Amino acid sequence: MAFFDLFSWETTCPRCGRRGARKSLLGGVKCPNRDCESFDMGLFLKREQAETGSQTSPSAPTQRYYCNPQTGEAISRRLGQAFDPGEYQLVIQYVNFRGEEKAFIGDRRTLRQKRNHVSVRVAPTGTRISLSKDRIRNLAEVEMALRRSFPSTKERRVLTFHARRRSTSPLYERLRVKYPEWSLQHG
Repeated sequence: MAFFDLFSWETTCPRCGRRGARKSLLGGVKCPNRDCESFDMGLFLKREQAETGSQTSPSAPTQRYYCNPQTGEAISRRLGQAFDPGEYQLVIQYVNFRGEEKAFIGDRRTLRQKRNHVSVRVAPTGTRISLSKDRIRNLAEVEMALRRSFPSTKERRVLTFHARRRSTSPLYERLRVKYPEWSLQHG
């Protein structure tokens, strides 16, 4: 029970008549009915979890809900879906701060370098992690992939500018030839 649940009580929804709605001291109503104007996704999920008696496991992908401003209906977006680098796969051998050997499968199109660290999106979640160059075992391979596949900051600005506007220039065309794997999604 959340702190603000202390200032609300269960009642019937004045709009749809369903039991299980929550009314606050200030008069606002939240309803678990998906078809109601006062629908609240948080209350719906609490009711659903209470009925099934299950909690989401930590390994399960989390699901966030957003409200569409035009229609008012809930839109779900799954976080942590499977991320597959496919043919752009790069295996990074790493020793963590405890001295344990780790192997990360990353997408070489997402490699970034900042000072003494390399940042990359890794499978299976697609989250971006930062790795110290001092602890990477196959640093030569990673640096070669970094030089070969990723444009500099100035080149990236030109690529992004023209890709977003769907325009072209001689410099943009040369950069597209130089970096055929680059895409706005990964850039």
